[in-house]
Amino acid sequence: ALQAMQALESFQPRLVGPVLQGSADRGSRVQLHLFADTPEEVIFRLLELGIPWREGERAHQYPDGRRRRHPSFRFRAGDSEVELVVFPVAGLRQPPLEPGQQRPLERASRGQLERLLAQRPDQRSLSGT
Repeated sequence: ALQAMQALESFQPRLVGPVLQGSADRGSRVQLHLFADTPEEVIFRLLELGIPWREGERAHQYPDGRRRRHPSFRFRAGDSEVELVVFPVAGLRQPPLEPGQQRPLERASRGQLERLLAQRPDQRSLSGT
């Protein structure tokens, strides 16, 4: 997760999901939220990095009741699958809701992830890719 976040730093990546929560297993995908003016910016970066991807979209619920779809890109990095969900830049301060909950989705920046890893004796569970 940390390596992917470093490679995509210009999109202010945020780690979400089981890897962040510490409940990931070998089959769990690394989920990152990215923030860009257009999804094409992310595509160009993936091309620069030589990463083949599959496109999709991911729906998220928001506190005001809206449900919005966001473009996503999936790829393999070693043994892990990585999913990037692209939000508008303004979405950095407007997190969607946790699935099935009424609270904002927990997201961690690269710095926050590095601090979490420094505190954990078993860093492998959070490091992913």
